[in-house]
Amino acid sequence: METTIVIDGVAHVFVTSDGKTELKITAETTPSEDKKPKKLPLPNVWLVTRSNGVPLFALKPAASDIQFRILTAEKLYEAKRQWFEPLADNYRKMIWVNPESQTAGSESYSAYKHFTWAQIIKFAVVDRMSISFAPKMPGDWKNSAEGGAKFLIVMIEGKPYWSDAVGQIPFATDTYRLYFEETKQLEASILKTVETGMKYGDGLPVFPKEDFSNEYDNYMVLRGALWASESFELRVEKVRVFAGRMGYREKIVTSTVYRGASDQKLRSSITQDSVQKYGVWQK
Repeated sequence: METTIVIDGVAHVFVTSDGKTELKITAETTPSEDKKPKKLPLPNVWLVTRSNGVPLFALKPAASDIQFRILTAEKLYEAKRQWFEPLADNYRKMIWVNPESQTAGSESYSAYKHFTWAQIIKFAVVDRMSISFAPKMPGDWKNSAEGGAKFLIVMIEGKPYWSDAVGQIPFATDTYRLYFEETKQLEASILKTVETGMKYGDGLPVFPKEDFSNEYDNYMVLRGALWASESFELRVEKVRVFAGRMGYREKIVTSTVYRGASDQKLRSSITQDSVQKYGVWQK
């Protein structure tokens, strides 16, 4: 199988065979007296593949990187590279996505679990106990059958993401609601959500490992919190509750109600203004 990718204005052909992908280079014949070998024209690209060699997408390497690599998605994940939060560490610009990733039944399509943002929102707006976001619990989106289903990468409306990055959104949404009901203050609730995400950096409820890094996890928590701040309104009600021999008494009940909102905050990378305002991991 051959895949043509245009890199820096030049078309390069990659050949996939026997479980691996290689760059196809056309050889040139030279006079026998030539002593100096010609330099191979390697493109500046990291081509990311499935474990069976099928190309998935390509990233532009940083100046400090090896300039040409063909590696699996698993190796890219181990290297902690990401392409969806430009202000976070280890960002590399995505310059190509295999167009067959949108064709059901293709090898590249089946590398991902596919979603719309509406499906992500449907999972995120379910009110859950905080403990449910611990690994392998019902709120653990990346492992849930309704969520990432243990896929390493997911595709949301044509754009790939690490599955664990998207999993921060339901956590952030639920955590924001908790603090909004408690503080009744929008800005404070966003900040406390980010701080909680940092405190439970590894997702473990007991003896958690804190994460004060500038990596994508904290940015995705902030994405979720910003979206939630536009999507939920506070409802304060007086209800009558039975108080035994005292009869009934009034109780104030505060809750958050999903009112629906644009998904723009979810699909958009975090801006510098938002980092300056809420990026407590940098302070």
